[in-house]
Amino acid sequence: DGQSLTIIGVMSPLNTGGEIGWRSIWTPLRTNEAVQNKNAGRWVMACARLKPGVTLEQTRAELVTLMEGIKQAYPATYSHEHGIYAASLKDYVVDPNAQRALWLLFGAVVMVLLVACANVANLLLGRAVGRSREISIRAALGASRWRVIRQLLVESVLLSITGGVLGWLIAIWGVRTFDAVVTPLGKPAFIDFSMDYNVLAYLVAISLGTGVLFGLAPALRLSRLDVNTALKDGGRGASGGVRGKYLSGLLVVSEMALAVVLLAGAGLMIRSFLNIYRMSVGVNVQNVLTMRLFLPEAKYARADDQISFHQRLKTRLEALPGVQSAAIATTLPTGGSMSFPYELEGASPVDEKRRQTLSAVVISPGYFEVMDVRAQRGRFFTETDGVAGPPVVIVNQRFAEKFWPGDDPVGKRLRLFEGKVPQAWLTVVGLVPDILQNDISVREHDPLIYLPYRQKPMRGVAVIARTRVPPGSLGTAFRREVQAVDENLPIFNLLTMEERLANNYWPWRVFGSLFAIFAGIALLLASVGLYAVIAHSVSQRTQEIGVRMALGASAQSIHGLVFAQGMRELIIGLAVGLAAAFGITRILRTLLVQVSPSDPGTFAVVSFVLALAAMLGCWIPARRAMNVDPVVALRHE
Repeated sequence: DGQSLTIIGVMSPLNTGGEIGWRSIWTPLRTNEAVQNKNAGRWVMACARLKPGVTLEQTRAELVTLMEGIKQAYPATYSHEHGIYAASLKDYVVDPNAQRALWLLFGAVVMVLLVACANVANLLLGRAVGRSREISIRAALGASRWRVIRQLLVESVLLSITGGVLGWLIAIWGVRTFDAVVTPLGKPAFIDFSMDYNVLAYLVAISLGTGVLFGLAPALRLSRLDVNTALKDGGRGASGGVRGKYLSGLLVVSEMALAVVLLAGAGLMIRSFLNIYRMSVGVNVQNVLTMRLFLPEAKYARADDQISFHQRLKTRLEALPGVQSAAIATTLPTGGSMSFPYELEGASPVDEKRRQTLSAVVISPGYFEVMDVRAQRGRFFTETDGVAGPPVVIVNQRFAEKFWPGDDPVGKRLRLFEGKVPQAWLTVVGLVPDILQNDISVREHDPLIYLPYRQKPMRGVAVIARTRVPPGSLGTAFRREVQAVDENLPIFNLLTMEERLANNYWPWRVFGSLFAIFAGIALLLASVGLYAVIAHSVSQRTQEIGVRMALGASAQSIHGLVFAQGMRELIIGLAVGLAAAFGITRILRTLLVQVSPSDPGTFAVVSFVLALAAMLGCWIPARRAMNVDPVVALRHE
C-alpha cells in the first residue's frame, strides 16, 4: 500500500522454508474482503501449537470437518479443489526423505561404532591371554574376582576415554572441514554441522558405555581363570579355550557383516549420485545465468505493468556485451511447475471432481533459444502471442505421446480451467523435446505445456540469460540493470544454471559422501580386526606350526591352514552381511535414483572389495607363519 514500515524487533536466524538467499520480514496479517478477492487461490499458511493430548490425526480430522462447513457456507468461492492439510513443523521444514536419510546416517554411525568396539573387544581378548599369568598371581595373592573385574574395567574405560578425547579433537577438525566443503553445495538451514555440548555429552556417554560393555567380556573371562592351571602352563592353557576362540570369531564375523551393510548402502547412494550427475536435464546448462524476481503488488498490480517491467529488463540485459539472449519463466528446469485442470478438444466430458490436472510453465519468447532447445514441430512463441490472434500453447514430447499418440499435435486444441470456469481454447503451435521440470530425483518427464508470458503474466518469475562469457562474471551487471529499471526491487538466487543443479544434488552428494566415509572406516576396521585375530592366532599356534613343519608339512600347507581360518570367518560374515543388506537397504528406496535397493552389481562390487581387503589382512599373518623356524617354534613358550 506504499506505507513505510517501522522495525520493532529482530528475530533469531530461522529457516522459513524459502529458497536459498531468502531474507525474511514479518508484518501483521490484515485480512478483509478486498485482500481476499486478490488472493484467488484462497491460500494461507498457519502455525498452531496443539493442546496437550491432541494428536495430529485428530487435528486433521477436525480441519477437514471445518473445511466442509466453509465450502457449504460459500459454495461460489470454494470448490472441491480447496482443502486444508496439517503437518508437523518438523515435516514441513525438513523433508521426510531428508529425515529418513539422517536416521540412516545415525544408523551408519552406530554400525561403525559397533565395528570399532568389536575390534577393541578382540584386542582386549588377545591382551587377556598374555595377562592370564599376571591375573592368576593376583588371585593367588588374595585378589577377589570383583577386584580383578574392577581393575580390568577401569583399564578398559580409561582406554575408551582416551580414544574419545582423541576422537573429539579429530572430529572438531573433520566437522569444520566437511561443513566448509558442503555449505557451497546448497546445504539447507536445518542442517548444522558443528560440535556442541549435546555432541560432547553423546561422546562421553558412548565412551563410558562402550568401555564398560566391551571391556566386560575379557574381564569376566580372566576373572574365571583356573589359578593352578594358569600358573602351571605359564599362560598357555588360558589362551585358546574353545569359548574364547568362538567369541573372537563371532566378533570378526560381526565386523564383516556390518562392513558389508555399510558398503552396500554407500555403494547405492554413490550410484544414485552418479546417475543424477550424468543425467541430461534436456537443456544446455553451460553459460546460463539465472536469478529470481518478485514484483510487489502495490506497484505492479496490473498485468501491463508487469509485462512492461520484464520487457524493459529483458532489453537491457540483452544489450550487455557478454549476453547473447535473455528470457523469463515462472520456473526453471527441475524447479517444479504450475498445475491447471484441463480438457482436450473432442474428449468426453469429465465430472468436475474427477478432472485431472497438468503441469504448465509460463515463458517469454526466447526461452527455448536461451536453453538451446530446438522445436521438433511447429514454432516457438513470438512477441505477438498473447496480444493478438487466438491463444496458443506449446507442448512437450511426453504430452504429445500420451494424449495424441501417432498424431501431429500442431493445430490441436485444449483448454484450462480457473476453478470451475473454463478458459479459452488453446491452439498447439509447437512441439519441443522433454525438459526435466519436476524434482531432480524423480527423473521422469511429466506431460507439460508452455504458455506465452503475455497471455498469462506473473509477478514472480525467473530471469535467465545465455552468455558469451563466464556467467558468474555478470552477476554485478545483472544487479545493476535490475536497479536501473526499479531501484527498490531486490533480486535473489543469482546463480548459474550449473550451480543451481549442483545445489539440487546436495542430498545425494552429502549423504553419499558420509556413507562412503563411514563405510571406508568400517572396511578398514574390519580388515584390521581380522588381521589382528589371525596374527594373534598365529602367535598362539607357533608350537603347533613348528610340530606340523617338523612332521613334514610344507610352507604352502601352513600358509593355506592359516589363510583358511580367516577365509572361513570372511565367508560367514559376507553371507550374514549380504542377507542383512538385502533387507536394510530397502529403507533407502526413496533416496535412490534409478538404482534398485538390491542392485546385484553394487552387492558384487561390495563383496569383492571386502574380500580383497580381508584377504590382505589374512595374507600377512599367513606369510609370517610360512617363515616359522621349526626349531625356534618347538622351543616357543
